[in-house]
Amino acid sequence: MKEQTNPIKDEDMEKVEAALRRARIRARETAKLKGTSLIIFKDGQIVKQRVD
Repeated sequence: MKEQTNPIKDEDMEKVEAALRRARIRARETAKLKGTSLIIFKDGQIVKQRVD
């Protein structure tokens, strides 16, 4: 993720990036545990990515 150059003034919005990072980590852990792939957006395309 790119860092924002504009400061965020809304308290809830300040917490969004950290929440998305936690969700990304949890999704990878779950996919690895279940042996499934992740569907991600990469380089402008939707990609199915295997987690090893």
